[in-house]
Amino acid sequence: MDKEFWISIAKSDYKIPKRYTLEELTKTLFGYLDSSDPELRDDIGYIVYANFLKREMYTQDEIKTHVDELLANLDKGIGETETDSVFLRTFSVLFLAEIVYNDNKKPLLDKTQVDTILSKVLAYLNSEQDPRGYIPIKGWAHALAHTADLLQELGKSRFLEKNDLENILQGIADKLVHSTNWIYIHGEDERLANAVTAILQRDLVTMKFFTSWLKSLVESEYSWKGSYADEGRSKAFHNTRNFLRSLFVGIRASDDLPEKEQVEAAVFDALTNLKPF
Repeated sequence: MDKEFWISIAKSDYKIPKRYTLEELTKTLFGYLDSSDPELRDDIGYIVYANFLKREMYTQDEIKTHVDELLANLDKGIGETETDSVFLRTFSVLFLAEIVYNDNKKPLLDKTQVDTILSKVLAYLNSEQDPRGYIPIKGWAHALAHTADLLQELGKSRFLEKNDLENILQGIADKLVHSTNWIYIHGEDERLANAVTAILQRDLVTMKFFTSWLKSLVESEYSWKGSYADEGRSKAFHNTRNFLRSLFVGIRASDDLPEKEQVEAAVFDALTNLKPF
């Protein structure tokens, strides 16, 4: 199937052409997940699949099969850096985000499935070692941004409870304070801030936990003192500071955040106390 074939599907409102089945087309789309061609992977694979989901073209059993395959992809090549295996993992995360997004609008998944997705994505967040955002010629890898998108949708899920939301927050904090090999410059901080804001809007996490969580960013296990003199710690410091800045802006812009003034003040206090000396 060439690119013109997929363009024709989009133009026909994503109707399945005669001689083809939805199952066949979906298998092809999943085959694009690891492509180094950004048009196949992003403009066709992701966009077409997202539109199939939006139009409720899949059964719940089909969605379950998709989830199982996508979760299995998160382990493939994990630990590698600067290889094309990152595309399979990170676009599998993006597909999962689209599934959970649709489930939040109209039930597609059960609690066991959502719990499994949460467990796997938190493990993936910790284990992914390829931090690249945009890769010349090959396009977006964006592992952390795609993971943040999935965490944002999970944060809104009816199945997640207080401890689940706290685990997401802790996973984000751990990733940032240990991000010593890369400075994120492609909007990852804003995407993570969106995930945290979505969690706070649930009004399940207490202010006591939230302020303690902020403290874990400000007073990390390694201490930020002297971080400017250490290349690795300096990268982690900048990632953490950029995230807190984006979180502050996101909270200030939110119209429906419980205890908004207290939350905003707590983040501002964290920013004020985050110092490399």
